[in-house]
Amino acid sequence: MSWICWVLVFCTAKYTAATEAIHFGLNCLNKEQTYRYQVFDKENVFIPCGQPYQEQHSAPVCENCIQWFLEKDGELNEIGINKHANITKKGNTLLFSPAEIHHSGVYICKMDNVCLRIILDVRTKDICLTYEPSSKYVLLNIKNTISCPSQNCHHGLNKSGIKWYKNGKKIIEKPTRTGLKLTGNGVVITETYSADRGLYTCDYSLYLNGSLWTVRATVDVEVAAKETEKKPEILHPKDGDHVEAELGKPLKLECRVVFGYERYLNAGIDWIKLHPGSKEEKLERTHLEAPKQVVEGTGTTYILTSTLHKVSIDDFNSTFLCRVRNFVGTATSVVKLIRKKTDVVFLVYILCVSVLLLLILLIGSGLIYLHWTEIVLLYRNYLSKDETLGDDKEFDAFVSYAKHDSDSQEETFEDSYGEEVFATQFLPSVLEDKYNFKLCLLERDILPGGAYVEDVVKIIKRSRRVIVILSQRYITSPSVFELQAAVTCSLEEEPIKLILVKFSPFKEPESLPHIVKKALNALPRLEWKGKLDSSASIDTKFWNKVRYHMPVKNNKKQKKMGSLLK
Repeated sequence: MSWICWVLVFCTAKYTAATEAIHFGLNCLNKEQTYRYQVFDKENVFIPCGQPYQEQHSAPVCENCIQWFLEKDGELNEIGINKHANITKKGNTLLFSPAEIHHSGVYICKMDNVCLRIILDVRTKDICLTYEPSSKYVLLNIKNTISCPSQNCHHGLNKSGIKWYKNGKKIIEKPTRTGLKLTGNGVVITETYSADRGLYTCDYSLYLNGSLWTVRATVDVEVAAKETEKKPEILHPKDGDHVEAELGKPLKLECRVVFGYERYLNAGIDWIKLHPGSKEEKLERTHLEAPKQVVEGTGTTYILTSTLHKVSIDDFNSTFLCRVRNFVGTATSVVKLIRKKTDVVFLVYILCVSVLLLLILLIGSGLIYLHWTEIVLLYRNYLSKDETLGDDKEFDAFVSYAKHDSDSQEETFEDSYGEEVFATQFLPSVLEDKYNFKLCLLERDILPGGAYVEDVVKIIKRSRRVIVILSQRYITSPSVFELQAAVTCSLEEEPIKLILVKFSPFKEPESLPHIVKKALNALPRLEWKGKLDSSASIDTKFWNKVRYHMPVKNNKKQKKMGSLLK
């Protein structure tokens, strides 16, 4: 047996040394204060850092100044939020939510260099057959009594009086609350309010195995109104109402319902379509608005919206009902759809305005179509940018026409000179003299003696447009080469546009180059219908079309610069 004594002595010395090391590490001035608590599992329990019966506070001046430790195997583990499940610091207390059997142990709290040693013993409620429920459901505005659940668990033992706390704060009778009384066994509330809900803790002390223990139990009190004894009330729609609807249009059906107070409300609310054959069809819930408290403790209101995406003839022949239910019973409100009355005067007004707007749109579109050329030219005069700046071109247009053949004696003046007079006299008189365009006439602006083919290609590349005067003589004359060269240049690399002027009717010969035929069929033509006299320059519509296809120039600026140079 001697070795057993030595083991006990060794263990006692080790524990004493460990305890002294713990207190020395905490730097505590008081090492002897020890409090013992016996609590019950599955309850939310507050353990204070102080004497059991002193007033507890949930929010001290310096909450972070209090440290809590769990003593285990001679070591201290500081209690933190993340390290210990179900244990949190709340003011100057340690909250177990809830307390479990494994929470039993030795806890040390340190506050202002004073350490308290707290022994916690968590017991199961099964050992006490007379343990009362730890949760209580009480009603508003009536008398209720809250009893200590564990008061009959220590029958025959000498117990102290019961102390009560609410949410960790000691309950004291106050003159301002005459309806709250502390009796020997519980808390009596003569008129219960919503603020009386919370966690009630009862304490009493007794000696167990020669040590003073504080037995602590809790009651979670829930305060609510008396549950309704009525069916839910449908505020809208009223039974028998008619709802206006338009055929083929969507329709929202809204049902607003008030449910009386229920502790565990399971509201049932639906829109039902009753077909003529009494067949029921539940409509899809488009939206269910969250419940709103009507009056505290009396009930809640719901708004259910279902949508008919397209009202049909069958909907007008059917009946719709809002059906709601609770644990007491079911209420319904039946409505029918009726066709919405259309204001005939308003419809005629809308129709007339629509027709008038359509006529204005058609007339405006026609005017724009007829005067599109003039609109574009007006825009160019004031807003458009000069496209000839910096393009390294010398001429605005090269004029290609059928030259007079001196060997032909049978041609009349109209046949031989018509195109040439138009090209060499009328075109320059309008485009150059009036609108300040610079034209290139081969016989006027190119010195004779050079190679004809090379001169034509060079002059086309130095021009922004090529104006072609089409006639039967032009199509069959060597001048058609100028058209072919212009088409080739426009297709290869030069940004050259062709302006085809049909001076007189013509028929394309078989010998005409394919590229020329293709261009004649693809490009638009301007048709000359005037006469070769002084009135030709008055044909404003024709000349506007020619100007529309000519390059955009700031003629006013160029005229001003020309006058300054002179």
